[in-house]
Amino acid sequence: MIDRKRWGKKNDINIPLIQGEERELLLAKRSRLKALTDLLEQEINTATDKSVITREYMQGVVKRFHKPTKAKKEHENTFFDVIEIYLTSHKLSENRVKNFRVLVRCLHRFELYMRAEESRGFSLSFMTLTPELLRRIENFLLDERSAFLHYPQIYEQYPYSAKVAVKTPKRKRPPVLDEEGNEVPKGLPKLRGLNTVADLLTRFRAFVLWAIDNGHTTNNPFKHFTIGEIVYGTPIYITNEERTQLLEADLSGNKEVETQRDIFIFHCFIGCRVSDLFKMTYRNIIGDAIEYIQRKTKEDRPVTVRVPLSKTAVALIDKYREEGRESLFPFSTEQHYNRKIKEAFRLAGLDRTVTVLDQRTRQEVQKPIYEVASSHMARRTFIGNIYKKVKDPNMVGVLSGHKEGSRAFARYRNIDDDMKREMIGYLE
Repeated sequence: MIDRKRWGKKNDINIPLIQGEERELLLAKRSRLKALTDLLEQEINTATDKSVITREYMQGVVKRFHKPTKAKKEHENTFFDVIEIYLTSHKLSENRVKNFRVLVRCLHRFELYMRAEESRGFSLSFMTLTPELLRRIENFLLDERSAFLHYPQIYEQYPYSAKVAVKTPKRKRPPVLDEEGNEVPKGLPKLRGLNTVADLLTRFRAFVLWAIDNGHTTNNPFKHFTIGEIVYGTPIYITNEERTQLLEADLSGNKEVETQRDIFIFHCFIGCRVSDLFKMTYRNIIGDAIEYIQRKTKEDRPVTVRVPLSKTAVALIDKYREEGRESLFPFSTEQHYNRKIKEAFRLAGLDRTVTVLDQRTRQEVQKPIYEVASSHMARRTFIGNIYKKVKDPNMVGVLSGHKEGSRAFARYRNIDDDMKREMIGYLE
């Protein structure tokens, strides 16, 4: 039931523009009404004998929609059951499965959030998926902090981060404070950027399309829902001179930072993805080069990448050589690696200002380079500095593992001021 003033001439619910409880309730009712009409249309369109579509039959469909039977048929799969079928039967790389699991946990949390906010009986299903619900999922993904602060119990059942690191004895750590000096609750979700949310929704759409192709549903809510465009800024990387400055910085006062700095420098000399770096062992060293098959593409395009080792790279391997250790370097977690890289940059005095794209506002912002340093900057440094000298993307792609004509590679081809001056010189 809704107030008659909210029922429009086009047989639809008029939604007020002003944010508030009434708007949220009406959005939920419109979403549920859309799900009901979709169900009725599906019943009519899929019925082999149209004579069974009577008033009484449709009343029964509506009744079951509002009060579904509790006992499920043994062969009936839930929405999340179908996701598991997708992950086990669909050809996905290990890394893509891991990334999809992030989406699955988000959807579990969204379902619990909807139960706490609106209806205790809410369940995600192909039937309830509508463009309106997708919009709510998108808003939820953009800001899970609000859900965490209102319903922290949800995050006890499905944590924001799946911990894979080996547990260490608990240590008393000082509380983390925000910019205003307030204590940040443990486990508070980070704000996601627009690119990250668009990537999650793109994965979700791929699953729904697969479900349609495999007969699990006929409903495609993405047909009338537009996923935001993924936008990348200009790749930021350090010059060879800055890399040398980082390597020669005296970090002996903090061995942990020094170790991760050295790993980063080695990373800059081979240019692989961090997931491939962490998997490397001494067996990857063949002759005077390091060889590996990229985890990201090994399912679709298993090409062996061979990168000759420079003198600096060999010296760093020897510095940390430990025959009893399986990994090439004393790796920690990727998060720990990224934190220590930033600290190493700061201690080495690498603080030049760079312009980056804020992924939440899509506005340009200026930051010191140590604030944006990360593991992936090593790959950009490798590609960017070689490309400045070689200027042939296909030749550089042989070392970086990008296939010929790769659109992804174009993001690394930052034409800097030196290259621009060289081109302008051709006009003289």
